Amino acid sequence: METIFSLLYTVLASTVFALFDYFGFNISLKKGWAEFNKDRGYRVVQGLFQLFLTILLYYISGWRAAIGFNIIWWTWGCDFLYYLYCEMFNYGNDRGNFKKEVKSNGVKWAWWTPYGLLFTKKGDVIMYRKLVWQAVLGTLAAVILILA
Repeated sequence: METIFSLLYTVLASTVFALFDYFGFNISLKKGWAEFNKDRGYRVVQGLFQLFLTILLYYISGWRAAIGFNIIWWTWGCDFLYYLYCEMFNYGNDRGNFKKEVKSNGVKWAWWTPYGLLFTKKGDVIMYRKLVWQAVLGTLAAVILILA
C-alpha cells in the first residue's frame, strides 16, 4: 500500500510541477520575466520549485518517489502535461499549443532530455513522436522504479 501512495505522490508532484510551469511561464512571459537573453529569473524559480518538490517527495515517500518524479520531468513527461494544460486552459493565447509547437515539430529546446543529449545538439528539432515516446518510456521507468 505504501508503494501505491508513493506512486500517487509522484504523479501528483509531476502534475503540480507542470501546472506551476504552465501558469508561471505564461505569467512571466506577460510580465517580461521570461526574457531568455537576461537573467532567466523564471527558470531559477522553476528550478527551486522542482527542488522543493523533490525534497518533499523524499521526506514523504522516500528516494524512489523523488527520483521517479525527476525521471518523469527529465524524459519530457512534465512538458507533455504542460502542453495538455495549454490545450485545456489557453491562458497564454495559444502559447505552447501542442499541435502548433510539438506536433508540427517545432520543439528546439528539449536538448536536455535523454534523447536530446544522446542524439542532438542544442537548438536541433526533436520530432514530436520521439518526445512523446520518451515521455511514455520515462513514466514507465518511474513507475517500475517506484513499484520495485
